[in-house]
Amino acid sequence: MKHRQLIVARALVAIGVGGLLGCGQPSQQASSSEASSTAALCAEHSIPNCPFCSPAVVDALGFCREHGVPEAVCTKCRDDLEAAFRAESDWCSGHGLPESQCEACNPGVLDKWRGMAGQAAATPQASGPCTEHEVEDCPFCFPAVIEELGFCKGHGVPEAVCTKCRDDLEGAFRSEGDWCEEHGLPESHCEACNPGALDKYESSQAAPAKDTDEPDFAVSTVDSPRVRALPSLACTTDSSVVRLATASVADRVGVLVEEVQRRKLRKVLEAPATVAYDSRSHARLAPRAAGTVVEVRRDLGDEVGAGDVLMVLDSAALGAAKSELLQAAARVGLWEKNSQREGALFEKGLSTEKDSLGAETQLVESRIALAAAEQRLANLGLTKDQIGAVKENGEASSLLNITAPFSGVVVGLDAVLGELASPEVSVISVADISRMWVMVDVDQAEIRLVERGQPVLLTVEGWPGETLGGRVTWLSRDVDRRTRTVKVRAEFENPEGILRAQSFGTARIVTRDDKEAVLVPKGAVQWEGCCNVAFERNSPTEFVPRKLRLGYDTGDYYEVLSGLSGGEVVVTQGSFILKTELQKGSIGAGCCEVDYLNE
Repeated sequence: MKHRQLIVARALVAIGVGGLLGCGQPSQQASSSEASSTAALCAEHSIPNCPFCSPAVVDALGFCREHGVPEAVCTKCRDDLEAAFRAESDWCSGHGLPESQCEACNPGVLDKWRGMAGQAAATPQASGPCTEHEVEDCPFCFPAVIEELGFCKGHGVPEAVCTKCRDDLEGAFRSEGDWCEEHGLPESHCEACNPGALDKYESSQAAPAKDTDEPDFAVSTVDSPRVRALPSLACTTDSSVVRLATASVADRVGVLVEEVQRRKLRKVLEAPATVAYDSRSHARLAPRAAGTVVEVRRDLGDEVGAGDVLMVLDSAALGAAKSELLQAAARVGLWEKNSQREGALFEKGLSTEKDSLGAETQLVESRIALAAAEQRLANLGLTKDQIGAVKENGEASSLLNITAPFSGVVVGLDAVLGELASPEVSVISVADISRMWVMVDVDQAEIRLVERGQPVLLTVEGWPGETLGGRVTWLSRDVDRRTRTVKVRAEFENPEGILRAQSFGTARIVTRDDKEAVLVPKGAVQWEGCCNVAFERNSPTEFVPRKLRLGYDTGDYYEVLSGLSGGEVVVTQGSFILKTELQKGSIGAGCCEVDYLNE
């Protein structure tokens, strides 16, 4: 307890509760040399910026708004502090943070830092409200606030663009066309849709304090494909312009240009597929009662109609059920007569009421028995007409017919004459092959692109050059545990019988069909260091870099999601030279120069 009191006392002194230091503001008593010395490893705890040995760092490092404590004592942001707090006997193992910060065990323990939190929130920023997006500290209009507000380690992005911490940013990102509806965050932050999207912030997270003109996170890593990288908010590349000394310089370096196109674009997703019968029109038939096969009327491949007899069995159960029906029908007839006779005698006073009611009761019971016998025959597959014929003709044959439930083709035959068939095993199968299912195995990472109703193009083994068309009708909610793929079902018309169950093929799901898109030649796209750019020609001697957000790769072109609108003239051959000179800041031997439009 003594150690915990010491820690709290040191923290309170550091943040100015005792009036020695300002709330969240640099202390006038702490010199620059004193602040810099705190970064060295302390002798007692062997950590830099030790809040126990150098309380001045609490004020110097500021307030962690994400976790509600000063940055210098935030164990969630600083993983080197746990051992120091444990050494001071200040650790709550139940909640994984210091006892002096654990509100669950010590309600109100964080109240001592409220003044510092309020002061940190009130610290003036360099930007203020912007007029375009109507938000404070707008990262789009004032890129400087990205470095100024620091990094949000809780969500892995800079604090200035963290939509989970700042609920006023969603509208701004939406206006910039950068929002993922499915996951509720910007596309530029969505790792689910754009794996590696947060890689560009790794350097900012690892080393947040560097004395450079540009924020660290502006430098993207290149582990993920560069064409999938999103434009950096802090990059000012598109604020510069490259000017050639004369128009002839462009000819000498081989500069060629091409117009950005706007045309229809089809995007397809290719995946392996397997053909299957439509389960709604595929029947594996078994007898309703056990019996011996005495006749097989249809063979494999035969076309059948609904109600056609496919197979005949000799079933003792059917014969017994018919006999019960005849007996029940006879009893009904008998008791109908008895009931009428007893009723007439009772009206004349020649019979008792008891006898009359007894006859009526027997009549009701016999009718119930008749209904049960009829239902038993219906359960064995007999129609109402066939049951009526049994009662009318007194027919008690034990021959049981297996009939086709719909029109189709016999696709399975698993019984021979004299074999005993039971209800547990199918003996014949019928399928309507005019419509087939195609089960497509779509990679889990691409299933977000697939929707019901999308066209599907199918090529199957054995039919080279033949392409069939269908549509997506179902997407599985499960992911295969072994292959990490998702089943997608498409339905195909099959009038010529080309599709055969269990055959393999390749499906191409059209995820985007005939929608207008902006297309830029691949040769025009250059990686500038943090963004994909294309150089738009404003005049024979003037070229402006445009930051691009790229989409689908068509082979020769990239789809442009933002940065160009179509009709612009961009440099294709020679764009690499412009990019190289742009990065150097001036173009060789005085042939041209780079100006910055905002300066």
